Amino acid sequence: MSGGSRQSSGTSYSPLSPQPTHSSVHSPEQPFQATSPAPSSAITSPTLYVTYGERSVRARIDREVPLAEIIRQLAASTQLGVSEPPALFALRGKEDGELITDENLGRYLDRGQGFVLTSSPTIEAAEIVEKLASGQASILKLATYSLRTLVKERAFLTEFLARGGLASLQEVIRRATGNTLAYALLSMENLITDDRGWDGLESDFVTRVVEIIANEPLINISRPAIAILRKLSHISPSPDAADPSSSATGSGFPIIYNEIAQQPSFMSIVVGRLSSGDIAVATLSLALINSLFRGATELGDERFGEELEMLDTWRIIATLLEDQRASSADLQPILSFQANLVASLHLSLTARVDSTAYPLFDQILAASGLDHTEDEGIQWRRLGFRTESPQFEYDSTGVLGLKALTNFATAQPVEFAALVKDQLARPSERRCPIASASSSITLSLAAHFNITEGVSPAPTLPQPFLFHFYECHALATMFFVRIWVESGATPGDFDRVAALAKSQIEDALKGSKEGENVRAWNEVKQSFQNVEYKTVRERQTREMDIEDDILSKAPVRNLRGRLYRESYEFVRSQRISCLHEGAWFRSPTKAVPTNSSSRKPATATQKAWRFYRLAANRRVLHFVETSERMAIRPGLDDLPERIDLETVTEVVASGPSTGRPRTSTTPATLVRSTSSRVLPPTTNPLAFVIMSNDGVIAELIAPDEATYAEWVDGLSLLRPDGNISTKETAGYVHVLTEIGVKIKLLDLTGEKVDISSGTPVGNVPHSTAFYYSDVI
Repeated sequence: MSGGSRQSSGTSYSPLSPQPTHSSVHSPEQPFQATSPAPSSAITSPTLYVTYGERSVRARIDREVPLAEIIRQLAASTQLGVSEPPALFALRGKEDGELITDENLGRYLDRGQGFVLTSSPTIEAAEIVEKLASGQASILKLATYSLRTLVKERAFLTEFLARGGLASLQEVIRRATGNTLAYALLSMENLITDDRGWDGLESDFVTRVVEIIANEPLINISRPAIAILRKLSHISPSPDAADPSSSATGSGFPIIYNEIAQQPSFMSIVVGRLSSGDIAVATLSLALINSLFRGATELGDERFGEELEMLDTWRIIATLLEDQRASSADLQPILSFQANLVASLHLSLTARVDSTAYPLFDQILAASGLDHTEDEGIQWRRLGFRTESPQFEYDSTGVLGLKALTNFATAQPVEFAALVKDQLARPSERRCPIASASSSITLSLAAHFNITEGVSPAPTLPQPFLFHFYECHALATMFFVRIWVESGATPGDFDRVAALAKSQIEDALKGSKEGENVRAWNEVKQSFQNVEYKTVRERQTREMDIEDDILSKAPVRNLRGRLYRESYEFVRSQRISCLHEGAWFRSPTKAVPTNSSSRKPATATQKAWRFYRLAANRRVLHFVETSERMAIRPGLDDLPERIDLETVTEVVASGPSTGRPRTSTTPATLVRSTSSRVLPPTTNPLAFVIMSNDGVIAELIAPDEATYAEWVDGLSLLRPDGNISTKETAGYVHVLTEIGVKIKLLDLTGEKVDISSGTPVGNVPHSTAFYYSDVI
């Protein structure tokens, strides 16, 4: 387009850019009017201004007129001095730069906001693609800066992709640095969606993103790079991708992990950032780890989990958990890691011990300090195995049981060797089978941490001792051996001692399931090391008096795990249904959406109520602002405002949660977990905030606790990594599970059993010289 007075919309009309000076050339008494050829009875909007370059015209626009006709009449106006065809133009909001369409035109007319006559999306896309190929750093920087927001508009994006913009953007990411690279990565993050996925991404793109994460220390560059990898790890590549298995499994993890494997220092760098002291950097790194960890677990790939274990990630996460609990920070990323860890340990628990695990046996034998040449025919039985083929004794604990014993032997070689030596010095009938005791402890810990049943869909409470799994195993195994010796046990007493050890595990680790009043790690160690046999026995007796034996059986535990998953999915569907129904919320006067289509500043006359409703496609949240509550028709016609849920990064709740109940001493300021931005303080316990990478999208105040729980958890569960965060929703899942278990148990007996209508009564005995026979 020609015309020196016209400014390119790519940069000049960004909400962050200064607006042009108005030079009015119209008569105030005769404003420009965009009207339909036929008379219209519709109410027209107040007079507003339309700006083009340095000129502006006062206009009164009929809402019944199509947008194309309005643009045609504006382009024909002599007051604006437009020389190009109207097809090359579009309208944008003067205040927010949003592209005007037939759908949102009425909303802008209602507000009386001005417009800017600017380039059409077709022209903008062509100009941006041309600028992306520029060798001048300043032009490239401005182009990528504008592209961040333009790429969110469907009309622009269609033209941008049709002109090869995706390839140009990837080339910029390959060669750019600094802010230009940050803007380009943000544009790519906004461009990648579930619908588009991997389409058009070149083979070396993931390689470049991995390099950026590994080498770039700046948070504004690493944040969008991490977000890109997270998105791609959850999206299935096209069938012609580099790794066909990715398409078959519905995940991009194999491709990403193969690229990570080419960067040996990648994972150590990412894990190292967890303890950097920068909460924003640590949270971003943990988010990436969670995405990759989940992808690996879903595919049954244990390599990633093993690499995290070698990098001591569990201990780092445990330290991070302590710090964040002390500062009342958001625990959802750590809860996600906890769920991934449980799933990974479950894989190990169910994996058979094969030849790849045989080196672990050699490590155990070496740590024992035994002379290999001595009693070679019984060397494994001397370590507490039942036979000389120990690989077949891990059917119940799998690779996890072997790894637990290996970790004990190698992490504490002095204690392990002393334990073995002490048992060998005792008579054979009094020796504790250390290896068998280790497997028993592994099963008890797996049951305690819900590893036996697999990953729970959405953990709501932190389990800090889970991150000390192997340390707990070592402590409990030494406790097992000590109680064996103190009680004078023999091989026939193995189950009795195992029950005592299980009781001690539950008591020492108590609080880890409730999330409150959790013991310090030193107290846990002392509990295992110092508790007396008499104390444990008395406690176990009390537990046996109140425990219903059938509920502890493995089939019932498996049943409960299955019913929990079913209950979770049922409650999840119910919460999302509540979003489709919609609800009223109070609108805080200081909450200003930064990423929705509504961007007017808060004023003293701001409307007090908002009605929100989720669209059927679950991608858009529609709402309307009103001064008072009113009847809302089904559908979305009454809800002109919208929030794109693809831009939502998290839902931050300020009310009571399952992980950290709100108290009078809990600060009300909400700190976003993925940036250093501090949210506006709120004292309302029913308030929650919808966040994006740009900040606060909306702050909602629910009218009651039920609505609060429905929407906080409903919005969270819309995301692939969403979790339950309110006690009310978690309570529903628990109640449904327990009811289901009881109903199922009622069906265990009485099936196909004939019950007679009457029972014959025998004659009265002639004397008392009788007894009840044990034989039926």
